[in-house]
Amino acid sequence: MNLAHRLPQVLVIVLGFIASQLAAYSLSAQNKSVIDSLKRELSFVQGMKRVQTLNNLCWEYRTFDQNKSIEYGLQALGLAEQLQFKRGMARALSNLGIVYRRRGNYPQALDYHFKALKISEETKDSADIGEALNRIGLIYQGQGNFNAALEYFQRSRQVYEKIGGLHGMGNAMTNIGEVYSRQANYSLALEYLVKSQAIHEETNDLDGVAESGLEIGMVYGKQGNALLALEYFQKALKIYEQIGNRSGIAQTLSSIGAGYLQMDSIALAEEFTMRSYNYARDIGEIEWMKQSSRTLSSIFAAKNNFRKALDYQLTYSRLKDSTTGEESVRKIADLEAMLASEKRQAQIELLTKENEIQQLIRNSLAVGLVLVFVIAYVLFRSNHQQKKANKQLSRKNEEILRQQKLLEEQAGEIQLANTELHEANINLKRQQEVLEEQTREIELANNELLELNVNLEHKQKILEDQARQIELTNNELQERNSQMNEINEQLNEFLGIAAHDLKNPLASIVMSSSAIKRYYDRMSKEEMLETLGGIESVAERMRLIIHNLLELNSIESGNLRVASEPVSPGEIAEQVVQDWTPKAAHKAISLTFDNQAPDKFFMGDPNILYQILENLVSNAVKYSPPSRSVWVRVLGSEVSALGGSPQNGTQQYIRIEVKDEGPGLSAEDKAKLFSKFAKLSAQPTAGEHSTGLGLSIVKRLVEAMKGRVWCDSKLGKGSTFIVEMPTASV
Repeated sequence: MNLAHRLPQVLVIVLGFIASQLAAYSLSAQNKSVIDSLKRELSFVQGMKRVQTLNNLCWEYRTFDQNKSIEYGLQALGLAEQLQFKRGMARALSNLGIVYRRRGNYPQALDYHFKALKISEETKDSADIGEALNRIGLIYQGQGNFNAALEYFQRSRQVYEKIGGLHGMGNAMTNIGEVYSRQANYSLALEYLVKSQAIHEETNDLDGVAESGLEIGMVYGKQGNALLALEYFQKALKIYEQIGNRSGIAQTLSSIGAGYLQMDSIALAEEFTMRSYNYARDIGEIEWMKQSSRTLSSIFAAKNNFRKALDYQLTYSRLKDSTTGEESVRKIADLEAMLASEKRQAQIELLTKENEIQQLIRNSLAVGLVLVFVIAYVLFRSNHQQKKANKQLSRKNEEILRQQKLLEEQAGEIQLANTELHEANINLKRQQEVLEEQTREIELANNELLELNVNLEHKQKILEDQARQIELTNNELQERNSQMNEINEQLNEFLGIAAHDLKNPLASIVMSSSAIKRYYDRMSKEEMLETLGGIESVAERMRLIIHNLLELNSIESGNLRVASEPVSPGEIAEQVVQDWTPKAAHKAISLTFDNQAPDKFFMGDPNILYQILENLVSNAVKYSPPSRSVWVRVLGSEVSALGGSPQNGTQQYIRIEVKDEGPGLSAEDKAKLFSKFAKLSAQPTAGEHSTGLGLSIVKRLVEAMKGRVWCDSKLGKGSTFIVEMPTASV
């Protein structure tokens, strides 16, 4: 059956999932109620009762806050050891083992479970023995040692059968079915899973019903029945959301993503798998981070995005147990080969361009060398002729001297040698003519040599100009390539942010509008208003995203207009605090305002200052946990953070501080704090939205008014954002 024929069924499943999401919009309040009750109980119980309460808190926190779970588990273990409360020790060890298994720390988890088993065997508590055997089997299953896992699960089932413990027997049978599924023995897997689900339904164990249903869906998915598998996954997801099991939610979302990938629905596969990865990362669930990473690698490989595919495959490889790493190594090698191929192609294109430039240079040099050779040859010939002429002239001069000497010697014989003298005079005249001709030839040769020298200098200058032009062209080309790469990166980043941040709000608006259109006649006024309020909230979120992007573009393009008028920072800061106090109250956060410089002002734009402080205060509220405080202070300073000093004893600077009790900033966060689209390690504490543009806009607005902004923060101890402006003289 192709995708076109399956599309109606897929739509039914997607609509069913949307309905379940609306019904379970937030995690169940039941867990919070139980935890609050246990915390109240902890304030007055002592002894063994306190150990039991601490163990209960450890258990309730296990699926959504593992740090808290470990904290309460260690307290329970320490108190139980002091009291020698064996059963309390066994339960604390078992709970801690569960949490460390979820974190992927199998050696530590196995150590805790073996200790719990030993204590349970000493006290002969069959229920605790069965539980310890089951937990040990889960660890071996996670390591891929299915034979050992099956042995412990069967021993656990036998213990529970003897004492009639249906709940424990159902858990063991679910795990046995999962092992058979991993071993591709699907008939036995379904047999155990169906039986275990019936037991969980009989004992009203919703967590067990969801887990067995999820495993049944996985079996159907492995058998190629993706639609039936998705039905089981959706049912399991609904139950996990009702009971608030975030670990189960992460696992189910991962399975749904894998199911959509099997059906070639790449967009849905990516959406669900990414949600699973984020869920698992937030609660520290290594197993589901690992599974989601592997699925995401396949998804991005299908989209030909081999860089992301490689990144997620590397993440999967780091998380996967070292005994089963051969497949990861092979996949990483394949992806690296694809990336290497792309890099080689790019290098070939770059080398081709460079070779063309080098060829042009070589051709120019060849022409220059030919000219140099010709000029050198002409110079050589001219020099040779000049030397030859000089030699001939020297010989002629010697001959003249000899003849003159002969004439002197024959002076007495002049009368007798008139004829010879006449002939000698004629010869001398001829020789002089030859000398004159040779002299003219030398002069012509000298002129030609001079002209050649001038031409050579001209050619050399042309070559130098060409070389400089080539160098300038290369530099300009490199600069343009760099600018184009930067523009492309910013464009891709902008499109990625817009697509990611606007896609879900648009989908939410469409879904809510469709619900009103279909069911308006069945909806009460309160339901209608609630749905419209949701649309309004999502639309406002979209407006804020677009507003931030447009405002950042306006600032960077130089179109921002900044007024210059007296601004009282105390008045602006007080107005921001008043406007945000009701919003902060929704998270039980108190806003405190302190103005220590009421008479100070600076020249700037009051609207821009309001926007700056509103952004900083909203961030402080957004990233602060509930029931904390945020302080806004206005201070005077005679010395600037930039090293300024007072003049004539008057106050020269004014600072506005926004301090919170949030998670603080790491060194890595500080390095990119005011960058565009910066994604920091800290996350909003109540699911608020963040575009990564707010602080970038703040920095540019502060600098537009000749000010400076920075942050003092230590990881885990909150942050203080400081805006400093030079004050105006009174």
